[in-house]
Amino acid sequence: MNFHEHKKDILAISAISAIIIAITLLLLNIDLKVGVYYVRDVFFYLNNALFYAGYDVGLTDTRGLSPLIPMITSIFFRMGFVSDGTIIIVSSAFYIFSALGMYFLLRLRFDEVLSFTGSMLLSTFPLIIVWVTKGMLDIPGLCFSIWSVYFMMLAFRKSTKYFYIAFPLVIFGCFTRYTVFLMVPVLLIQFFLMENPVSYIKNNIKDILIGIGLGTAVFAAFIGIFQYLNINLFFISQGQGISQSTQAVINTTYNNIFYYKNNFLIYLSTQSFIPYSLKPGAYIINEMRWIGGHPSKMAYILMAILIIGLVLYLKKLFSSENRKIMKNEKLKLIIFIIGFAIFLFTFIKISIILSIIIVSISLLVLYRALYKTDIEYFSFDFIMICWFVINFAFFTYHQIKVDRYFIPMLPAVAYFIVLSIEMIFDKLKNIQYMDKIKIIVPIALICIILLCSGIYAMKNSPRTFDNQMPPNFETAASEEKAVGEWLVNHDPQYQNKTIWADRGGDMSFILKMNILPYEKVSNESNFTDEMVKNHVDYFIAKDNKTINEPYEKIYQNGEVNLYAYKNK
Repeated sequence: MNFHEHKKDILAISAISAIIIAITLLLLNIDLKVGVYYVRDVFFYLNNALFYAGYDVGLTDTRGLSPLIPMITSIFFRMGFVSDGTIIIVSSAFYIFSALGMYFLLRLRFDEVLSFTGSMLLSTFPLIIVWVTKGMLDIPGLCFSIWSVYFMMLAFRKSTKYFYIAFPLVIFGCFTRYTVFLMVPVLLIQFFLMENPVSYIKNNIKDILIGIGLGTAVFAAFIGIFQYLNINLFFISQGQGISQSTQAVINTTYNNIFYYKNNFLIYLSTQSFIPYSLKPGAYIINEMRWIGGHPSKMAYILMAILIIGLVLYLKKLFSSENRKIMKNEKLKLIIFIIGFAIFLFTFIKISIILSIIIVSISLLVLYRALYKTDIEYFSFDFIMICWFVINFAFFTYHQIKVDRYFIPMLPAVAYFIVLSIEMIFDKLKNIQYMDKIKIIVPIALICIILLCSGIYAMKNSPRTFDNQMPPNFETAASEEKAVGEWLVNHDPQYQNKTIWADRGGDMSFILKMNILPYEKVSNESNFTDEMVKNHVDYFIAKDNKTINEPYEKIYQNGEVNLYAYKNK
């Protein structure tokens, strides 16, 4: 690579790497101390990692969850690094690659400064910062989504050999987090954005088939591993269950279709989100208030940029010249309107797969009606629209609404913020010193966001961030570990005993054996009798006060108590 030719790219990539690594290390410094105690799903992945590392720890019901991150973690387990911190470090590494992937993706459309801005925007959105070092699958899944779209675009713009990478990457993503399958229609729809899709496929059929074949080989390899280990493909059936559900099935208290729309400002920037927020709660739109905090001033600035950009984009799209082109495409526009109306009226009344097919076809018809208009990179803009709409439709349909489910949509949000900035600059291109302004303003924006993020992080300690957090927030994980270590040291035969626990997943990982969770029933009056009937030797309680004779407390560390059957 010629340094002088790519000097700006090298500087941008170096700056992104330095900043993102610094953020990662700061967050790791917090979460490696706190542990994964309050994100219970991570213990499923940790137990699965133990299984892939050769430990037969039970918990067979969770082994069918998305396997890639547990498999990677298991490699380090085999090397001796058996700790919940291992999966935290493994998953956080994908944050760095997500930031770099976003930069390379944006460079297909924008200059170095705006691409740097978009990458940093994505990397500093509150939802991203919150989940970087929690050991969950959302950031790794996001990483594979970004890179698969990037290589797919390279395949269409530079060399069809990139199909060899794009298809396998999206399959790896699907086995990282099952919702990455939503990127499949985003990838495939690009074939229909070509001037003559049939001719393009026919001319490049060899590389397309090789790419699909490699993706199929990756898929087959994972299925083969699951079959060999006799594991149920739970994460695939989980996606099928959601896709086949209808409103009649998913009519629950979580089914608020406006949840993500109402919380959108919080996802841009907020004062009480970093870095400890797990459940930000409901957003009261009429009071412009979030339960647990408020959108920061930066959220309103970014929202204003988006709105101005949208107005400018629509103004350009519907210019007099473009309206002449649209007059010849009235039929396609009518089909789009009808198709989109069907999507809206049938949404959550039919399966999500049908809804996604309807909206994808509708958007594709719109593209075929408008692609001849005078909008540079219109196909790129359209792909990002599809990315957002398909994910937004799926997660709005999903019966459970949690804020981290908005993470897959954030690359599109960052993209349209950057696009809006570019359009604003283009509108003001004749003012003095515009060349310098185009550099100073985006970088200043990122500096302000980084400064605010740092201030908010320092202001919000684990004890002040969420009223629901108990006093022992920072020590809860270590208390569990201490109880587990004490039992191991005082009873070498513990694995041959019957052990129950309030938090079975946690203790299964700590003690490396199958321990069922009983937190929901351990406070019932007859629970002690149930333990006697089942010949339970030990019970590990989290702040439990109802365990009676013949069990006695033999050890306590903080809020965690170890009970043993007296006669044994």
